[in-house]
Amino acid sequence: MAQTKVKRLLAHSSIGHVGYIRTGFSCGTIEGIQSLLIVIFIYALMTIDAFVIVLALRQTRVKYIADLGALAKTNPISAITFSITMFSYAGIPPLAGFCSKFYLFFASLGCGAYFLAPVGVVTSVIGHWAAGRLPRVSQFGGPKAVLRAPDT
Repeated sequence: MAQTKVKRLLAHSSIGHVGYIRTGFSCGTIEGIQSLLIVIFIYALMTIDAFVIVLALRQTRVKYIADLGALAKTNPISAITFSITMFSYAGIPPLAGFCSKFYLFFASLGCGAYFLAPVGVVTSVIGHWAAGRLPRVSQFGGPKAVLRAPDT
């Protein structure tokens, strides 16, 4: 199910992150709770950053993923910040999203949840595709690489 709207894609990523949070709860150990709190904190920062950038781009009417096509040319600072945030969402090393997932998966292995860690890694790899789409379009453009000017 391919998403075309930026905010909807960000909202759907929160469903996947609830699974990571649940992994921390399922451990029932101090390490599991610590990793859970780290994941929540880092995810909250990433989400705030992503939505602030998307809301700041409302003036240029960025609603769809394809609308991000010319972002690197028109607003390079926002494009770089947005790309770093999305790479962190995906869990690309050495960003904070990777560190939090790494700690979470090792906490789940430490408490004996040997099934949850590989499932988490697989879902994280699947999430690379969705979260990696936004930086790719914002940096390299797409079929609609023109941002619309705001109405005056």
